[in-house]
Amino acid sequence: MSRNEPKTCGIDISGCAHRLSNTERIFLWGVRSKIAVVARIVGDVAEKDLVQSIKKVRQMHPLAGCKIIFDDHNDAWCSTENVPETILRVVPRKSENQWFNEIRREHLIPFEPEKGPLVRFVLVYSPQVSELIAFAQHCICDGTAVANLIRDVLVCYAEPAKEVKTIQPPTLTDYVLKDEDSSTSKSMGGAMINNFNNQWRERSYHFSGADFCEIHNAFWKKVSYGMTLLQLEPKETCDLIARCRMNGVTIISALTTAFLAARQEVLGPLPEEKRTIGIPFDLRRHLGENIVEAFCFFAGDFNLQFSCSPDKPFWENARKLHSIIQERVKTLDTSALDMRYFDPTLVDAVFSYAQYVQKIPEGFDRTENLSNFAKDSKNIAFAISKKVISKHPSMIVTNLGRLDFPQIYGDLRLDRMFFAPPASETIPMILGGVGVGGCLTFCLVYLEKREKSGQLLALDMIRIRNRVLELLGFPEKANDRAM
Repeated sequence: MSRNEPKTCGIDISGCAHRLSNTERIFLWGVRSKIAVVARIVGDVAEKDLVQSIKKVRQMHPLAGCKIIFDDHNDAWCSTENVPETILRVVPRKSENQWFNEIRREHLIPFEPEKGPLVRFVLVYSPQVSELIAFAQHCICDGTAVANLIRDVLVCYAEPAKEVKTIQPPTLTDYVLKDEDSSTSKSMGGAMINNFNNQWRERSYHFSGADFCEIHNAFWKKVSYGMTLLQLEPKETCDLIARCRMNGVTIISALTTAFLAARQEVLGPLPEEKRTIGIPFDLRRHLGENIVEAFCFFAGDFNLQFSCSPDKPFWENARKLHSIIQERVKTLDTSALDMRYFDPTLVDAVFSYAQYVQKIPEGFDRTENLSNFAKDSKNIAFAISKKVISKHPSMIVTNLGRLDFPQIYGDLRLDRMFFAPPASETIPMILGGVGVGGCLTFCLVYLEKREKSGQLLALDMIRIRNRVLELLGFPEKANDRAM
C-alpha cells in the first residue's frame, strides 16, 4: 500500500474502532490536550448505578473506551481490545467551586494512550448536589462530544434497562475532503510537504509513551490551570438575548467583543500582528445529521483579524464583528483539517515536542530519545513548529451553544453545565461556553506560572471578566472572586 493511500480499519489491528487522522494526531501527545465538561446535578447520585451507566456508554461509543495502537507505518489506530475499566473517582463535595480544583488536579495526570482508556470521570458528591466531570483526551473527541457523553451517561443512569446501540465514529476526512483536487497536496503545495517529509525522514524520531510522560510532568511542574467563571442565570440569559437581538448580533458575537474590549482596557492593546481571534465550529451542525450523536473529534476552526475601536460604542463594535463572523460562516473552510500527506511522526514532533525544548529543557534530559531530539536544533520540526506558533491567535472562543438536553433524568435534575477547554501558554485567553436549561456559563481558562506572577495574572483575568459583565449590562454581578 502506498504511504498516501487511505487506510481502513481491520488491517492487522485487533479491536479496531477508528483510524486517527493526522488532524486528530495533533493532540495525541499534547501535554495540554485535555477537555473537561462538568454537569451540576441536583439529587442523590448513586455511585454503583453511575458505574454501570458509564460501562453502558462505552458500549455505545467505542472511542470512550479505546487505546492507541501504532502500525508499521507509525499510523495510529483506536482499538477497544483489552482496555482497562473507565476510572470514576468519587470525592466529597465541600464547596460549590470544588469541581474546578478537581479539574486542575486531573490536568496533572497524563493519559496513557497506548494503555487507555482516554476518558475518565470524577464525581464531586454530596447527597443534595453533585458535579459529574468528564475528562477526555482531545485526539478522540471535542467539547460537543464530551457534553453528549455526559448526557448519555445520565440517560443510561435513569433508564438502566434501555438497550443501547453502538454508534461508530465517522472518519473526519470523509466529510471535509469532498473534492480530491482541493486536498492539502494541491492547496498547500505538495512539493513543500514532500520536502518537509524528506528532510524529516533523514533524521526522524519516534516518540514513546515514556517520552510523553516526562515532558508532561515537567510542563505541569511549571504551570497550573487557571479559570475565571462568567455565569448567567436563566433570567439574565434571557435579558442578554434580548439585548443582542435589539442590536442585531448573536450572544457569541457580543461575548467575544466584550472579552476583546475588556482585555484591551485591562492589559492594553495587542500588537497589530496578534489581533487575531480563533473561532472553532462544530462540523456536526454543518455536515449531516447522521453523525450528530457520534463520540469523536469533529470540529474545525477559522481565524479572523479584529480589534475593538476604543472610540466606538461597544454594540457598534459587536455588530462589526458579527458581520465578519457571519461572512466566514457562509463558506466554512475546512482545508486546514487536511493533513493527510504529512508524515505522522513529523506531526508528533511539530505539535507536541519541538515547542517545549526551550521552555522545559529539563524534561528533555530524561530519556535518550528526547535528549537527542533536543540537540538536533536544525531539524525541520523546529522550523515548522516556530511558524505554527507564530500564527496562533491571541484569543480562542469555543462555544458549544445552547444544548437541547433534558433536565430530568429519573430522580436527578441537570442544573447547568461548564465547558473547560484546554489552556495554552501561547494563546493568552481561551473561552469555553455552554448553555443548558436557560443557564449560560463561560469559562475563561489560561495557564498561570507557579510563582507570584501567576497570581497577578489571575487578578487580571477577574478584572477582565468583571468588565465584560459591565459591558453586557450586568455590573451588579462583578466581584473579586474567580468562581
